[in-house]
Amino acid sequence: MLNIIQDNEILILEELEKNSNITQRDLSEKTGLSLGMVNILLKKFIKKGFVKLERLNSKSFRYILTPEGFKEKSKKTIEYMKIYYRRTLLIKQNIERIIQRYGRNRTYVLFGKDKEMKEIIEGILKELRVKYKTENEVEKIESTNVVLYWNVEDREKLEGLKCGFLMDRI
Repeated sequence: MLNIIQDNEILILEELEKNSNITQRDLSEKTGLSLGMVNILLKKFIKKGFVKLERLNSKSFRYILTPEGFKEKSKKTIEYMKIYYRRTLLIKQNIERIIQRYGRNRTYVLFGKDKEMKEIIEGILKELRVKYKTENEVEKIESTNVVLYWNVEDREKLEGLKCGFLMDRI
């Protein structure tokens, strides 16, 4: 949960850095966050001194990223990169463990909706020279396949198949 909040904060701060005249509605659309979440985060940033609110007229505001805001954005970006790196190492270690268990000479099946995570896993599999294919429908996965998945909520869907959950701690 904390990582999601940090990701959302980075998204807002990045958009404010690009355009101080952006509206809350535009921030919501660009970041994919609800209007309410954008409002909460902006209030938090103003309270902490990361963003300065400037009234343009009776209906419009400008959100200016302060020097403290730039510093916070940089700090959050570095934290995010460290988390991303640790997550990638964990996934690679889990893939290596699964390959050691089931063998290198097979085609693994990737199952999961998160596109960014899928790209990370594909990169690791290519680096390890392991064959894989992607399948989004459980019914099409043969029982002889080994499924690599990363969304914990998919565990029940894949019951009865040989699976490797890639987000487990080793």
